[in-house]
Amino acid sequence: MRDMELSPELLRKLEALAKIRLSPEEEALLLADLKGILEFVDALPQVEEAGEEEAQGRLREDEPLPSLGQEEALQVAPEAEEGLFRVPKVLE
Repeated sequence: MRDMELSPELLRKLEALAKIRLSPEEEALLLADLKGILEFVDALPQVEEAGEEEAQGRLREDEPLPSLGQEEALQVAPEAEEGLFRVPKVLE
């Protein structure tokens, strides 16, 4: 991926393939986003090579956060029955 250069011409080819039209402002934003994504993908092999201990230092620990209680969650459900979400059948 390092050899791939994201140019306005390439972006226009992608627009044509996706059958979309972007304004010049949208093109600039998309180009910046795509460059960031490719830089991230390029960095992945370096993380794998760094070893597990070093990579662990870059990750955050999971921390439990407060969540909705059952009653609160069911209050916003379209349908509920016997304390559970009621959903349409998927299989007959």
